Amino acid sequence: MKTLIVLFLVAGLMLGCNKQNVNYKITEGYYEGYFDYKNTLYWCLIHLEDKKYVEWPSGGVWLQKSFGCLTVGDYSINGNRLFFELDSFKFEDFPEPCESDMLLPGEYKIHDFIEQDSLIFEKGNGNSRIVYYLKRDK
Repeated sequence: MKTLIVLFLVAGLMLGCNKQNVNYKITEGYYEGYFDYKNTLYWCLIHLEDKKYVEWPSGGVWLQKSFGCLTVGDYSINGNRLFFELDSFKFEDFPEPCESDMLLPGEYKIHDFIEQDSLIFEKGNGNSRIVYYLKRDK
C-alpha cells in the first residue's frame, strides 16, 4: 500500500513538473474576446497568422482600446511565454491618447489553452496588470 501511495505521489509530481515545460502552439486565426484592465472588461480582436499579429477595432463596442492603441507586429512563443513585438501602430495619426499599459506588445505568461481555440494570457501586476481571455473565431 505504501508503494502505491509513493507511486501516485511521484506520478503527480512528474505531471506537475511537465506542465511547466509545456511548449504551447497557437492555432492561427481571429481571436475575439476581452481583456481585464483595472477591473474593467474591454473588448478586443486579434488576428494571428504567419507569426504576425494585427489588432482590430470593434466597430461599435463600447469598452475597447483607443484606435491609437491598436498595433501590428510579430508574435512568438517560448515555453509558457507569449511575446508580441511592435512593428507599427494600426492608426498612427489617431489623435486620442493611448493608455500605455493597454498596448499589446510585451511578454505575457500563458495561463491556459482550452481545446486549442481559447487562450488566456497576462502581463504586469498591480494597477498595470492586464489579462486577456480570447476565443478563436471558427
